[in-house]
Amino acid sequence: MSTGEPSATSTRRTIVAVFLAGVSVFLVLYETQGLLPAIRGAYGIDAPTASLTVSATNVAMAVFLIPFSMLAPRIGHARQIACGVVLAALLALILPFMPSPELLIAVRFLQGVAIASVPATAMAYLSLRLPAKALPGAIGVYIAGNTIGGLASRLLTGLAAEGLGWHGGLAFTAAVSLIFGLIVVWLLRHDLFTTSRVIAARESSATEQESATDTRSSATADTAQPPRRAIIPLGSGLWRIYLTGFLCMIVFGGSFTMLGTRLQHDPWRLSEGAVALFFLIYLVGTVVTTYYGRLATRLSRTSLTLIGMVTALVGAGLTLVDHLPVIVIGMSLLTGGFFLGHTGASASASASRPGVDSTRSAAIYLTVYYLGTSLGAWLSAVLFTDFAWPGVVVMCMTSLFAVLILTLTGASIGFKKRS
Repeated sequence: MSTGEPSATSTRRTIVAVFLAGVSVFLVLYETQGLLPAIRGAYGIDAPTASLTVSATNVAMAVFLIPFSMLAPRIGHARQIACGVVLAALLALILPFMPSPELLIAVRFLQGVAIASVPATAMAYLSLRLPAKALPGAIGVYIAGNTIGGLASRLLTGLAAEGLGWHGGLAFTAAVSLIFGLIVVWLLRHDLFTTSRVIAARESSATEQESATDTRSSATADTAQPPRRAIIPLGSGLWRIYLTGFLCMIVFGGSFTMLGTRLQHDPWRLSEGAVALFFLIYLVGTVVTTYYGRLATRLSRTSLTLIGMVTALVGAGLTLVDHLPVIVIGMSLLTGGFFLGHTGASASASASRPGVDSTRSAAIYLTVYYLGTSLGAWLSAVLFTDFAWPGVVVMCMTSLFAVLILTLTGASIGFKKRS
């Protein structure tokens, strides 16, 4: 518990709960991304409208991340996580039965609201419940849960839709998400029914204990100074980092949103299940993020970002070739390049520096990150409708060149070579 050294069982239970919470909500975050052609046909809508089933969820996440991060201490972190995972799954269950595209998009927006409660809360909950030595590994496990859930969201839905239709694919993913969500509720049961006052007292006690183990100067700063407001000096360069994440996500979200639509057109006409397998390319990102720390000890973040953008540009160009193996190679290079840029920008936004609230800075980065996903999904659909896949590639290359310019012209915050 937070008021003392937690037992090994309690630590494991907390880590597993937050891991499964990440899997559960990210399972339903992108569930419509690989089914856009089927949704278009079912409702008789155009590609930009269908893409709103992806954009609406990400917009809601972006809007509610910061409010939920402020709400969690009042209602309890465990309660917010539990409510979020269950509500997101329940909304996913009713999603296939929406009679109109407007209602479908509205439910997807509500899902985004529910999903936002988990990433806005999870890391803070881990920091309150776990000893400091267990925290870095626990956060890594939580992020892995997000990645697994995001990949499975596209993969499971597409493969299930192969035999059950797009309604069945969505329902299957929702059922899996709900099962994980209920397990999360059970694992968090010890915190769920504690009153808000007791939760607040416990968290306050944990803060006091952590402060007592700090150096005298740190303890004085924590207890004597009022809570520092978020001061984000955008003029110092942080805006470049936020914009880097925004532009990178336009590329990544847009390209993968319309990839399935492209592959279900001539000359391939692949099924939903076959298209879903292309999302295994996401595993390239897992490899890149795993080794990014080692790369950052040898190269500056500026260099890594430049390498990433050039790699992504080459990949985007290769996807213009109408040959499936070349498309796979191209999307793999684009994915690897994206994660080089995103990982560096995310770390820079979260890094502690004078005059900046790093927690709030990270939250702002996530907000613009998901806004980039939303814009990329919608804009790629518009461009695909008018210009087919070359229009999507032009969008990607334009954004990638913009990141190159941002980096070369002075994105200094967080892009210094490590000593």
